[in-house]
Amino acid sequence: MSKGAIGVLAAYWPEGTARHAYVPLEQVTQSCVRKPAVTSPDAVAFATGERTLRYGEMAARLEQAVGALRASAAGATRVAVLLDDPVEEIVWTLAAMDLDLLAWTPGPRPEPAGLAAFEPDLVISDDPPEGYRVMRSSDLREVDVALQGSERGSPGRDDPKWGTRPNLRAPIAALASGSGGEVLHSHKTLLATAISLSSFYLLEPGAQVLLLAPPGTWLGLAMLLATWYRSGTVHSAWHHHEPGVTGKVDYAVEVWDGHSGLLTAPVAAGVRVGVGVVAGVSGLFDVSLRRRLARRLGAPVLTLLGSNEHGPYVASHPSWYMNGSPGIPLPNVDIRPLDPAGGRELSLGWDAVEEAELGVKSSLSPAGGELVGSWLRTHLVGHVDPTGLYFLRREVP
Repeated sequence: MSKGAIGVLAAYWPEGTARHAYVPLEQVTQSCVRKPAVTSPDAVAFATGERTLRYGEMAARLEQAVGALRASAAGATRVAVLLDDPVEEIVWTLAAMDLDLLAWTPGPRPEPAGLAAFEPDLVISDDPPEGYRVMRSSDLREVDVALQGSERGSPGRDDPKWGTRPNLRAPIAALASGSGGEVLHSHKTLLATAISLSSFYLLEPGAQVLLLAPPGTWLGLAMLLATWYRSGTVHSAWHHHEPGVTGKVDYAVEVWDGHSGLLTAPVAAGVRVGVGVVAGVSGLFDVSLRRRLARRLGAPVLTLLGSNEHGPYVASHPSWYMNGSPGIPLPNVDIRPLDPAGGRELSLGWDAVEEAELGVKSSLSPAGGELVGSWLRTHLVGHVDPTGLYFLRREVP
């Protein structure tokens, strides 16, 4: 981005939101689970229609699951978590990540072809598919590992496989690629995502977030970790579970596929949204439908532009958005104009071109996207106005 465009953006940047946020060198489980468990052990981290989990309890469950995996999953490097219970799904996914195992969390009943393509060494499921090495979530009760991780410090640190420090660049989360492969997140990219989104959405301790997008999507995983980074409460409503919350939440989060059905779920459940509905989009969207949804929901529809390949990169700020724009770059994200014909980086900045493909450079992006030089291609053509808001015009092959 040119100096002129940066100056324009800086002049209009939303008050209270950092343009660049510091990302510490530590595991995402350390920042988003263990630290909140120390500072806010009695705060509710996770709630479903059937149960709640406080931060202290969640940290203890994490240590148990890590111990169980260490004791019973020797030799495994790729773990598929196929559980219907949202609490168990999250705990086991975090445990695999904590041990630098590659976790894939597609939901309780993935397509057989998708499971085979991932090639898991271990499947964690209470209704396991045939032909795979299996560990049931109920096996945790049969392994005497209660809190052993907390007695030694962070799990995995003294294991020779990981050395004295965790590998923060090791792939720990796999998401499907649109080209048929997989994109890989690390501790570093997931923690950067959590910090950037929590800063952008001005999340505070005690923030209430209703999550309809499952953690196996870029949107669900990003907003889950962002909420926990600030010791907020996640109310789960994915896998067709009813939300265990009544009254008001700060944000509701769902993937928007161009239809209104999913986004109106909070209204149908009697939940009021205070700040806005975070609607995950991956490309062009219907502006008139966005306005109608906002009226029906009684809250702004805040688009969050991203994908499995790129992670989130442009979003509507709660205090700075227009219905026709997906928003502005997130903290720690840079957008560069590329030539739509082939993705070549343009020497001119956004202040000198009418339209160009959006190229992304971001500490939030996983490994596996289509790179041109050091920029990720989005295949979305748009422009930026003088206030720094981006507008999308078309898609390119």
